[in-house]
Amino acid sequence: MSSIIGRSDSPRVWVVLVNWNGWRDTIECLESVFRLDYANLRVLVCDNASADASIENIRRWAGGEMPFERPQCPLARLSWPPISKPVSCHVLRADEILDTSGTESSLVLVGTGGNLGFAAGNNVGIRIALSDPDCAFVWLLNNDTVVEADCLAQMVSTAISDPSIGVTGSLNCYYSRPEIVQALGGGWFKYRTVRGGLYGHEIRRSELTPTLIRKAESSLDWVSGSSMLVSRNFLEQVGSMEERYFLYYEEIDWAQRSQGRFIHAFAHAAVLYHKAGSATQEQCESEFAIFTLYRARFRLYRTFFPSWRPGCHLRTLFECAFALIKGRRVRAKAIFAACVDDLRNSDCKGT
Repeated sequence: MSSIIGRSDSPRVWVVLVNWNGWRDTIECLESVFRLDYANLRVLVCDNASADASIENIRRWAGGEMPFERPQCPLARLSWPPISKPVSCHVLRADEILDTSGTESSLVLVGTGGNLGFAAGNNVGIRIALSDPDCAFVWLLNNDTVVEADCLAQMVSTAISDPSIGVTGSLNCYYSRPEIVQALGGGWFKYRTVRGGLYGHEIRRSELTPTLIRKAESSLDWVSGSSMLVSRNFLEQVGSMEERYFLYYEEIDWAQRSQGRFIHAFAHAAVLYHKAGSATQEQCESEFAIFTLYRARFRLYRTFFPSWRPGCHLRTLFECAFALIKGRRVRAKAIFAACVDDLRNSDCKGT
C-alpha cells in the first residue's frame, strides 16, 4: 500500500471525466472515485452536450435528490453502499473561469458547449485543472470505469518516483469480466508495419507474471486513454491533447510529441475496471466508431510518418478485404470510407 494514501500533503490531482449521454455510468464511476484513499483530489466532469440531461441528473445525484441504484454485478463493492450526500458541487460553463481559491467544491460540472469528442472534452478539463496553481497531476479517467480504492495513490506513487515520467497508466481490467486484463497500462505501436496493440490484452490476471509486468513497464509506447495520470510538467511542455482526432490515437500522438522529453510508466498495482466503449458503441460494430478509428490512424500518419502513408493505405485495404471475407460488411464499408476520406485530404498535411 502506498505511503501517500490519505495524506493531505500529497500532490493535488484533478480527476477529469468526459461524459456524453452516459450519466448513469458517470455516477457509478463517481461513487467509486469518491471512495478513493487519496485525500488531495478534485473531480471535474466535462459534459459534451449530452441530450439526456446528464448535468442536471449528476447534480441531483450529488445533492442527494437522485438515489443511486445498486449495480447488479460483482464489482458493486466499489460503488455501494452510496457515499454520503450531498457532495459539494459547482456547475460551470466552458467559457467561465473557475475560481479555485474561492470554491472548495469536491465536484465541478462543466458543459463544454458541444459534442467535442474525447480529446477536446478532456482539454476543457485540463485547462480548468491547470488554472489551479496547486494542481500537480490531471487524471484523465473514462467515465465508464470503476476504480479500486488505492488506484490513484498507486499511480501517484509511481508518477513521482521519476521526474522524467510524464504519463502513468494503470492495470485496466474488464468491468464485465474482472478477472480479464484489457491493458497493462497501455500498448505498443510499430509504424513501419502499421501494427499496434495492448500489453496483456485478454490474459487472465492470475496469469500475470513479473516478466510480463516488467515488459509493460519498460516497453510502453503509449498509455491507454482509459486512465492517464498526466503530470503538470508534461502538460505545460508538450501541450494538451490534439483535438483534430476527435476519438482514437490521441494517446499515440501525445507519445510522439513527447519523445525525448518524457517517458511513460505503468503502475501495476493500480487497478480499475472498464466497460470499454460504452459511449462509442464499439461492442456492436458501430460504423461511426470504426470510421473514426481509421480516419484517426491516417491523420497520425499524415502528421508524423508521411513517407509511410502508402503502407498505411495498403495495410488498411488488407483489413478492409479481410472484413469482407469474414462477412463484416459494416466494418468493411467504414474502413473503405476512411481510406477515401484520407485520399481526399491528401493535400492537407496534418489535418
